[in-house]
This record gives sequence, C-alpha cells and structure tokens, in this order.
Amino acid sequence: MAFKLKKYVSKRYDDEIYNCLHFAVDAYRDISGHDMGLYVSELMTGRAKRRVIVKKLKEFKPIADPINTCLAVMHGAELHIGIYHNGKIIHFNEQGVQAQPPHIAEINHGRIKYYAISH
Repeated sequence: MAFKLKKYVSKRYDDEIYNCLHFAVDAYRDISGHDMGLYVSELMTGRAKRRVIVKKLKEFKPIADPINTCLAVMHGAELHIGIYHNGKIIHFNEQGVQAQPPHIAEINHGRIKYYAISH
C-alpha cells in the first residue's frame, strides 16, 4: 500500500489533540491496515495526562534493526515517536510531517529504538 504524506499536510501539531503519537497511529494504520492505537490509547493525550499500561506494551517487541513497517521511538530531550517505512523515519512535530533517513532523525531527536508490533 502506498503511503501518501499529502494526507497529513493540513494537520496541526497540538500536544493534547494531535501529537507525534496520534500521527504514528494514523500512519501505521494507513500503511499496514492495523490499528496500534488499541495498545497506546492511554498515551494519546497531553504530556501531563499520559499513563502507561505495561501489559499493553507486550504487543511491541524490541528489534535491533528496523523493518518495514515498525515503530521508531526517539530518545532525546523528549520522547518522540514515528514510523520506520521504506528507509525513512516518518514523524510529526510542530513543523509538520517529516520523512527523514534514520541518521538525520537521530541527530535531531536522539537515539532511536525500533519495535515490531504484534498483530
């Protein structure tokens, strides 16, 4: 399935309403046809209200190297989430949607860990 970034050009970043995780859930669903939102719904809110349900995180398996299509978690000054797809980290921030090679995303957002999502 071809992923179209244009679909997200009109989206505006808002920490509580539509942030990097909201985008990652939408992009992952568009690319894979699977909804990872079921596993991260408690995190899809503003920073102050986020909570982690550990038993739901078992659906995310750490992997050493990225695969099409997987979750990319960037560990910098703040945690940032994107999707690895076709050699790029596709993510969303205050500047809008970005598709960057991993080495560029790592410079901007910190160390990257990849996670395969169980279906």
